[in-house]
Amino acid sequence: MTEFAEIGSGRGAAFVVTTPAGLEPEARRELRRLLPGAGTRPLPLKGNILLLTDTDEAEAVALLAAAETLHVSRVVPVQRRVRASTDVACFPEIAQAAAGIGRIEAGQRFLVRCDRRGRHAWQSRDLERAVAGELERLTEGVGDYLAQPEWLVRVEVYQDAAFVGVNSPANVLRKKLHRQRKYAPGQRPLNRAQWKIREALAAFHIEIEAEARVLDLGSAPGGWAAVLAEAAREVVAVDPADLDAQVAALPNVRHMQCTAAEAAAQEVLVGPFDLVTCDMNVDPGEAADAMCDLAPLLKPEAPAIMTVKYVTRQRRRHEQEARRRLSEQFEQVRFRRLPHNRLETTAGMLRRRSVEGATN
Repeated sequence: MTEFAEIGSGRGAAFVVTTPAGLEPEARRELRRLLPGAGTRPLPLKGNILLLTDTDEAEAVALLAAAETLHVSRVVPVQRRVRASTDVACFPEIAQAAAGIGRIEAGQRFLVRCDRRGRHAWQSRDLERAVAGELERLTEGVGDYLAQPEWLVRVEVYQDAAFVGVNSPANVLRKKLHRQRKYAPGQRPLNRAQWKIREALAAFHIEIEAEARVLDLGSAPGGWAAVLAEAAREVVAVDPADLDAQVAALPNVRHMQCTAAEAAAQEVLVGPFDLVTCDMNVDPGEAADAMCDLAPLLKPEAPAIMTVKYVTRQRRRHEQEARRRLSEQFEQVRFRRLPHNRLETTAGMLRRRSVEGATN
């Protein structure tokens, strides 16, 4: 199997492939069936796979385009991998990598597009503009955002790794999903989420009293809120997305349709709360910051639960960063790997004793 570092110097190809989260094993088997001898590696975010094959890139694209796949959503050929930094220092290197692929010639139109996963001081649009400008200088090509370009420059960023591909737009494949785990708003099953919070409450020995008030961050579609509402007097569910209709109809669930940051900035929440939970699908540092921003609304020594999402393979670093930030407002921060949450880690903690004024 061709190693990624060798791609571009001979036969062989690499692709970033996306599939619905939870269907990665099925997608990997499907890809290996279509390209015998190919290897697959998980990328940090769920639903993302790196496909490596000794098959020539054009031949592999043709095979993948013609095949009726069940679990593959998007296929992006990539020819280079470079390090992505949290600041803009990586932009010139990414542009040089794209130029070094050698496909863009003087006068040819190209379009730069970036998908960014992780936490950075820049946005995807910042990279697209900077790389396009530098590519014009390096290749004498024309960065064009309106007309149909001859080349599509894709930059797939996974925190500290950037995969760069320069391809004909037709070779970036979007496949019809025949099997998926995505649902219309309000139709997503809640069972797995409900098991996650039940296991977390048991693992951290948290009992919810009948008069308790609970703040649930990143609540949609409402699996955690539904379980919490079974015991608590009131559950305040914070999420800009819709809750499942059955959860929204519960008389002791109040939905605030905004982000946790907006709720904290606008001071629209009124404490005190007896428990705070967080299952926000964001970088662990961002989730920890949200927990700390809203910690003054939690009673001293009251418990809190937060899911640590892994956005890169550096799991220990994510846990250490989450612990460092949470420790500003919480104590006894502990991590548990739960049976129904094996791809993530769950943190349990207590609000620090030395806080004044738990009400807003």
